Amino acid sequence: MIDMLFLWGLAPARPRTDLFLPGSPERCVQRQAVEDEDGNVWMIEKLRPGQWDRREKIGILLHALAQAGLPVPAYLPGPRGRFAPEVDGNAYHLSPYIPGDPLPQPEFIEDADRGTGLGRFLADLRGPEHAAAPFSGEPELNLEDYINELMGAMRTRRPEVREGLLPVLPALAPLFEAWPHLPRALCQGDFHPLNVIWRGTGVAAVIDWEFCGIRPALFDAANCLGCVGIEDPPALVRGLAPALLRELRDRDRLDPDSLALLPELILALRFAWMSEWLRRGDGELADLELRYMRLLSNSIDTLLPAWKQLLS
Repeated sequence: MIDMLFLWGLAPARPRTDLFLPGSPERCVQRQAVEDEDGNVWMIEKLRPGQWDRREKIGILLHALAQAGLPVPAYLPGPRGRFAPEVDGNAYHLSPYIPGDPLPQPEFIEDADRGTGLGRFLADLRGPEHAAAPFSGEPELNLEDYINELMGAMRTRRPEVREGLLPVLPALAPLFEAWPHLPRALCQGDFHPLNVIWRGTGVAAVIDWEFCGIRPALFDAANCLGCVGIEDPPALVRGLAPALLRELRDRDRLDPDSLALLPELILALRFAWMSEWLRRGDGELADLELRYMRLLSNSIDTLLPAWKQLLS
């Protein structure tokens, strides 16, 4: 793929197979780190058929966010300013390669500085409101429908998991009732510590934007906190988690209506993670997820008071 650098007017020098590429490799057909003749290092991606339209929107978004000063690996525009130029029926992205430091797992959950940095990013993401324009006409995500479809699919494919999840559903009723009325904002859509390139404990870049769009305002915070809690459930009230919430509060991004349903939103988003473990056939993680979700459902009434006390 290195020869595709010509689309951006760059002369290829060599592939950089020595470099680790963060993020999910499943989001495209192929990706590769490459170096141009000036010594700049890039990540080039060959997109899947049918990805072009949405990936072009993501390119427009990341360009706007980068111009607003947010740490994102914005795609380089190619011919006619397109972010996913095509050649021979294939579309490509080119983004700068951003080096980072490994995320220590599970130790990261104790690090308040990381939580502050993540909260700062989410607060800043709400700033450039014009950046959300490409996604304003997209269909609204209905999380209740998604969960119902997943539970229906599990009826025949994984009935034992479905039976284990049935007691969880009543805890989500307040969220589903309030869903149409919750404040909305632009969200990254898959926001968690492994989708961040870290430099020390600071956020060097937030990657993997394939699920971005207009969502309930605390959607990203809920997904991130859920990933903290599965490492160690008590970590939801110490270290990274309260620091993230404190930063959102201090930046006036923690409205009371959204905060009141944040525990339910964390629980609801774990259904997507359960779906992923089942898709991969990872029974160990599916079992862990089931135990975690049942614990969350039993802790709904205790999480919010604990957070309010920590934020007071």
